[in-house]
Amino acid sequence: MWASSPVVYTSIKPVAMLVKAVAGDDLDVKVLLPDSVSPHDYALKFSDLRALREADLFVWVGPELESILAKALRGIPGENQFSLAGIKTLQWPEHLSHDHHGEHDSDHSLHDDELSKDPHLWLSPENSLKVGEALLEQLSNKYPQFKSNFTENLRIFSKNLVVLDDKIEKQLEHVKQQGFIVLHDGYGHFVDHYGLNQLSVIKLSSGASRGARHYSDMMALGDQVACVFTEPQLNSKSAIQLANTLGANHAELDLMGANVMLSDDSYLEFFTAFADSFVTCLSD
Repeated sequence: MWASSPVVYTSIKPVAMLVKAVAGDDLDVKVLLPDSVSPHDYALKFSDLRALREADLFVWVGPELESILAKALRGIPGENQFSLAGIKTLQWPEHLSHDHHGEHDSDHSLHDDELSKDPHLWLSPENSLKVGEALLEQLSNKYPQFKSNFTENLRIFSKNLVVLDDKIEKQLEHVKQQGFIVLHDGYGHFVDHYGLNQLSVIKLSSGASRGARHYSDMMALGDQVACVFTEPQLNSKSAIQLANTLGANHAELDLMGANVMLSDDSYLEFFTAFADSFVTCLSD
């Protein structure tokens, strides 16, 4: 890649994976936030602010996920930033991915349409295809010299993702009825798309615990719980303790793709591994 390649920054690695799938080697795609921490909790550094100012284009999900970036992006021209959550054709889960056991959590007391949407939209292959189409338009308008390459890259990516989606659907078919609990409220897109049986959530999307009553509700699920999923970016101690108490399996789900190297095929690699984690833990 030439040193003069336009630089596109993304907020998190999953967004970078989708940008890279369309951009290929024509753009220098970089990630702003480290994938070892949750984007909900990250504190911006001066070097991050400098990168935002210097980027030709900055692509992020939106304030629902990377709220820390909202203020910093006010000083960036609109043509130099693109929010995926603003894509009008995206599909959202029909219900919030967190469960309701008679509780009314303060974090969800506001039912604003935007704040009630699960921002982890890259966990739906249908949405990822729509993101790819929107990125093709966005990148082609900004870098018209590469439009034909972007178009071909998206064609290949879309074809491969449709095949992968069908493969995962078949893999998950025999575990759809298996109940599971997740550490934090972020899997609605994946759960809805594949019709999986998520029983409960340990923590809210903010990371806050949900209290003794909720823990009792989860314990009452007993042997309905086949697996409790943890995350590398969050403290998983409570999730592992719950799994051990219930006699359930536990496995790690990495929404951020921390172990995936950024490449043209990184989203496909990430999504394959993500689905495999479900299949393995729910099958044992």
